[in-house]
Amino acid sequence: MILTLLAAAPKGPLDTWSPTLFALLALLLPLIALIIILAFTVDSRRVSAAISILFSLAAVACALIVVAIEIAHPLHLERNATFLQLFTGQSGAASEFLLQWGVLADPLAAVMLIAVTVTSLLVQVYALAFIRREDGPVRFFSVLLFATFAMTGVTLSTSYFEMLLFFGLVTLSTYLMIGYWWQREEAAAAASRAFIISVAGDLALLGGIGYIFFRFSELNFQTLAAQYTGGKVSANGLFMMSVLVFLGAAAKSAQFPLHAWLPGSAQAPAPAAALLHSAGAALCGVYLVARAYALFHASPRGLALLAIVGGLTAVLGVLWALFQENLKRAIAFTTMSELGLMVLALGIGAYGAGIFEVFTHAWPKALLFLAAGVIIRELRTERLSEMGGLWRRMPLTGWLMLIAVAAGAGIPPFSTFWSKDAILSKALALDSPIAIIVITAVTFLGAMALVRIFRLAFSGETARRRRFDPERIGDAGGRVATAMVILAIPCIVAGIRGFRGRTDPIAFVTFPGVALSNSHFVAAGVIAAAGVLGAAIAWAVYAPRPRPIVALEPVRRAMGEGLFVERAYQFGAAQLLLPASRAAGWIERRVDASIDLAADSVAFAGQPRRWLSEIRVRQLLIGVFAAVLALATVSILLAGCAIGRVG
Repeated sequence: MILTLLAAAPKGPLDTWSPTLFALLALLLPLIALIIILAFTVDSRRVSAAISILFSLAAVACALIVVAIEIAHPLHLERNATFLQLFTGQSGAASEFLLQWGVLADPLAAVMLIAVTVTSLLVQVYALAFIRREDGPVRFFSVLLFATFAMTGVTLSTSYFEMLLFFGLVTLSTYLMIGYWWQREEAAAAASRAFIISVAGDLALLGGIGYIFFRFSELNFQTLAAQYTGGKVSANGLFMMSVLVFLGAAAKSAQFPLHAWLPGSAQAPAPAAALLHSAGAALCGVYLVARAYALFHASPRGLALLAIVGGLTAVLGVLWALFQENLKRAIAFTTMSELGLMVLALGIGAYGAGIFEVFTHAWPKALLFLAAGVIIRELRTERLSEMGGLWRRMPLTGWLMLIAVAAGAGIPPFSTFWSKDAILSKALALDSPIAIIVITAVTFLGAMALVRIFRLAFSGETARRRRFDPERIGDAGGRVATAMVILAIPCIVAGIRGFRGRTDPIAFVTFPGVALSNSHFVAAGVIAAAGVLGAAIAWAVYAPRPRPIVALEPVRRAMGEGLFVERAYQFGAAQLLLPASRAAGWIERRVDASIDLAADSVAFAGQPRRWLSEIRVRQLLIGVFAAVLALATVSILLAGCAIGRVG
């Protein structure tokens, strides 16, 4: 097929190749690999892993071709391809309801597709050496392939209906990844919590989709973009649609207060957590907002909602990260802060900068979780208080994690510096003091939180524990080191903006009517100063391991527990949902029993001949007479006894 395409492309392949064709291949390749593994190679872990990685590599190649085509022809007139269309077969208004499934290839989808496929491939290479035989490597690669297929489907969705379908698959894949070690009580509880919150968000999204179709009789993103401002729906109606759609997005992207599942996702294996936080379920909600941005752009209150919730989530996430004692939970809360910053960027109109932040954030976050997996595997603990002194024992992991910390902290010239610079430039252009303060504070505190993690893990001396010999600690090597080194490259170069125009990552992803968030020298200086200053302060404060202050212990505990929001969810589930489910079960059983009794009675009464034909009239009359006679005799005897006692 490739040779045929090459032969048909005398002007160059990018002039004749279809981006939707390669996008479809990128979508289907993980699914095909999953089917092959489950059908033929489930008993061979090496063959299954090889199939998974080869098909993922092919998906990466397809994603790169899609990006190349979009860069070469950013204004191509090819419409989104629809491969399946289902009709209701009804008349009247019901006949207008069409369920369409297809592939949408545009700059927004291309950028996200690269992040998903490349991260998935590197995570799988890492998992070759990380997942042991007793942990079930075939099951793990199957779950990763399923998650990649689901997230790719979200990226390439053409309509709300298709997006909802793949959102459900992402919910299921998230449950499978977090609960992979189902024997652990904490993992099972975290997976259940993530599933419940995600399903609640999916139901809200379903309500929003129903409302949108009721008012517009359409679910296609591109078609709806021109209809939101047509006057069919009032401002209140558009705001209600925005709220429902955003609830579905907030549940996936851990926006406060629907963030409770994200810290628990640290229970997933390190490579699964890396995929979840960098280019998996955590990014789904942000992508939904970006894809449905025409709806929010048509509702000023919808944009304000994005800015408020995103800013609050960013601040709370980074504050809670500063008080975490668990390594993976600390990284997870920094993810929550970055997700809030992305939503804030979309809320203030920094569309290209927000998507740029999605892209630049993916690489350091994945690298942080992979490095954390190596540290936890060697030290056999996740507590930061039991770490330390790893710099001389794990130099390669230390350097790679330092690159990831610098990239995530916004220190120039690493990746997220450029995207945060663009976001702050938009806030300066809007002259919004609150947005400027929030973005600067999140950058400063985020740098402190990440450097704190690095400082506690790698500086000082390794804490002594029973049955643990620090001298046996080994550094990352082999496939693990290869995957981490490759991830470190985009941490350094992914944020650098190319030549203004086609290769400018901010100008590459645009939205009609929204001005570009071009870099500003003041914004660049503020972000650089905030990142470097936060890192320097954390480096100095956490050089000696700080001793807890007894008077501030309640504050530290409250912040470490995330203001007890997770416990509130647990309390609500235990005190409200479980009793309600038991009551509903009791009512259901009683209703079922009543219905069964009524049905049996009607059936018995409706077939009288079956039992009347077996009864003889003479025997029936004799039996009735005998019963009446016996009843009369007993009544007379009882009455005589009673009269005798009275007399």
